[in-house]
Amino acid sequence: MENRMYPYGPGAGGYPPNQYPNVNVNQKMVYPDPNMAPAMKSPPAPNGDYCPSLPDYEYKNPKKEQVSPVEEKANGFLGVTNVLSICPCPPDEDVWAALVNPNGSRTKLSVQSICISNFSCYPLVAHIYFRPTLPVNAKMSSNITPADLSMSNARPKGQIHSGLLPNHPVNGVKAAIKIVPSNETISIDVDERWVVGAGTNIMVFLTSHCDDSNLKSTVSFEWQEQ
Repeated sequence: MENRMYPYGPGAGGYPPNQYPNVNVNQKMVYPDPNMAPAMKSPPAPNGDYCPSLPDYEYKNPKKEQVSPVEEKANGFLGVTNVLSICPCPPDEDVWAALVNPNGSRTKLSVQSICISNFSCYPLVAHIYFRPTLPVNAKMSSNITPADLSMSNARPKGQIHSGLLPNHPVNGVKAAIKIVPSNETISIDVDERWVVGAGTNIMVFLTSHCDDSNLKSTVSFEWQEQ
């Protein structure tokens, strides 16, 4: 006969024990109380002592790339002499201009180009000397600027000197001779193949074979410092 009042058997709201005994139940065994949750234990997880660290989600400002002060300074320069007057009449003086690398500069000057302008009606002869002895009456040009204007102003090691010279330069080696036509400018492009070490110079010695004392010229240099 079906027990509709206690359909689920003894315990958990079922009929009282021994009222309707279950023939399949072993009376000698101790069954867990169905009204109480069993004390279940989770199996130990591997590496139970390991506690992973959470990622740091805090916003960080991007690190600004640091640029060396040496890299911020321009290493390319160019400059020009003041107007040089040629006077072949007595005392028969000629003019010169030189790119000078002073002693102790710890820098090499790599010449890129030399431009010679002739503002007269007669041609000039430009003698290029390596390592001559500089005259004592030299004037230093202030017309020197970095080639890259976007960089901070850098003080060049190279200097541009000019002056008068009654004779040809003393010592040194004559490396080249160029003719500068009247009212023209010539450019000597050497693409950094001429290197001026510390304590040396490259000189442009200008001469003329006419009697006009109003011959005028300028010499400009462009170089890299390393």
